[in-house]
Amino acid sequence: MRTSTASTPTTARASAGRRASATPSCSPGRAVADASTIVHVVVDRAGGQSTSPVGRYGVALAQALAATAPRGVEVAPFASAADAEQRERVAALLPGLEVAFAKVPPRELREAWLHSFTTARFDGILHATSLLAPLRSREGTPVQSVVTVHRLPAATAPAGRRERWERRALRRAVRLADGIVVPTHAHAAALEELHDVGDRVRVVAGGPPRWATPPADAEARRAHLGLPGEYLVAWTSPGALADAQRLVDVVASGAMPNVPVVVLGPVAFGDTTIAELAVAAGLRPARLRMLGDVADADAAAVVQGATSAIQLDPDPGFAAEVLGALALGTPVVHPASEALQEIAAEATLAVQLAGDASDADRLAHGLAQVLEHEPMRERLALLGQDRARAFDWSTTATQLWHLHAEL
Repeated sequence: MRTSTASTPTTARASAGRRASATPSCSPGRAVADASTIVHVVVDRAGGQSTSPVGRYGVALAQALAATAPRGVEVAPFASAADAEQRERVAALLPGLEVAFAKVPPRELREAWLHSFTTARFDGILHATSLLAPLRSREGTPVQSVVTVHRLPAATAPAGRRERWERRALRRAVRLADGIVVPTHAHAAALEELHDVGDRVRVVAGGPPRWATPPADAEARRAHLGLPGEYLVAWTSPGALADAQRLVDVVASGAMPNVPVVVLGPVAFGDTTIAELAVAAGLRPARLRMLGDVADADAAAVVQGATSAIQLDPDPGFAAEVLGALALGTPVVHPASEALQEIAAEATLAVQLAGDASDADRLAHGLAQVLEHEPMRERLALLGQDRARAFDWSTTATQLWHLHAEL
């Protein structure tokens, strides 16, 4: 299948290289309402101290589905078991929606659902915002199920517990799900190479993060955070130690400009911290400014004020952080990949990596280019804001309602 880089996100069948019709023979409202009045939306990894990209996607999508739900259809979010503090966080993220919680914690829930064990009822329509889904045989079941694949587990990379679970969950989803949502045509093509998915794969882009709107007091917020006049910004994610190590390697590169990097997101990964990695690399403390998890308005102010942003992962799934930076007019430097190229088009600086020790220098050189050339920054800022306008959660939700109606 040939990968498409259309200027606007689309819902498409991945098979046969043809785009599916965005309009079913009947309205999505009527078709979905006839099937069930409740759509169970499984939200994954949303209640922790630091919400993962998967969790943020699930929360944003649940909100968008509720806001665009056809008449007579109720959106019912479902999450794994959580303590009182975590429940409060989830409730705050999903105001106005009644969230049901499982009786078992996340790790046990993952294993239970992987083996079809569940005490919860999901009659009607099930929309999983990740691979976490209580799937059953498609034959003779009243449940219509759709799962979401954010990224394909690397077949050759060393596998930890999460990677092993993802591989098993993906095989199960391929066997049992009625529909499979992926972020890009590049993901769809890669999935088709690995598994026989028939015509069940749909490409539906996500939207920008909640923090993508700049606050009126952005300058005051940056001053309150003690940020310098010029800095770069980078993101980390829960469990993504490899990205944290790559960030430190880039900052330690001889090709890296002497500009501090502000880090948004978790700063510890198990027993390892970014500070420890930085010390081991011989970095001065001033080179990395770690803010951790901040309020949405602060995140917007930080990203908007950065000279450039660096996306460390070549496959960030729906790439919400990249879209957020583009929306705020901040140029983004990232490793080149088909998926990111499809999302960003020509609005970012993609750096071709070699897969060896030179990769850190290559990314550092890309950042230096952006820092040193104001015309390039201005061009990328304009292209980025234009590109970001092609993505919004309302469109995403509408496309998914069409998918459920089609199924």
